[in-house]
Amino acid sequence: MQAIMVDISQLNTKKATAKPKKASPPKKVEKIKPKPPKKKPAIIPKKKIPKIDTKALEKERKEQKERERKKKALEKRKRENKKKLEKAKRDLEALANKTKKPTETKEPVVTGTIKGESEADKRNELMSLWINAVQSAVYQQWSQPASTQQDMQCSVKVRQIPGGAVVNVSIASPCNASEIVKKSIVDAIMKAEPLPYKGFEKVFDRNAIFTFKAQE
Repeated sequence: MQAIMVDISQLNTKKATAKPKKASPPKKVEKIKPKPPKKKPAIIPKKKIPKIDTKALEKERKEQKERERKKKALEKRKRENKKKLEKAKRDLEALANKTKKPTETKEPVVTGTIKGESEADKRNELMSLWINAVQSAVYQQWSQPASTQQDMQCSVKVRQIPGGAVVNVSIASPCNASEIVKKSIVDAIMKAEPLPYKGFEKVFDRNAIFTFKAQE
């Protein structure tokens, strides 16, 4: 059995000379960041689609058609009344030519009264032409209200002066027109002045009564 003698001092020096171990740096503790709260998606309000009122649209279409129909009917009446007025003027010229004294000619002129063409007949014919001319002139200016009854008939008294200028208009009897229709007739007469006068001097009446009926 062998024993080894060791100097204790040497052991201590070895321990002393041993390099001390470096202390490891403290571990960094990562801070856990709180997760940001999830943003809720913005709620976009739905656009309200306006409801289409089909009944109102249908009513508007019908009213539009009715307005167009009345407009066309009014234009047609105006054209017809214009034709009547022109015809009355032509008839007046023809009547004036008939009543003219014959000019001197080489051939002998047969004088005398044609049967059925007496002065009274000529005056009545001229009166009829005058009344038609006045009515046609007024009808051209008349915007007949939609409420006019088909059997409407109204007498109107017109006070005028030579030349056809209207002094006053008043509703006479009989007249089954409403107040709106009466006013429309009076307005039309005032718009139509001067009323036909030239060529009708012989039958001109300062206080004349004319009858107006509903136009189809």
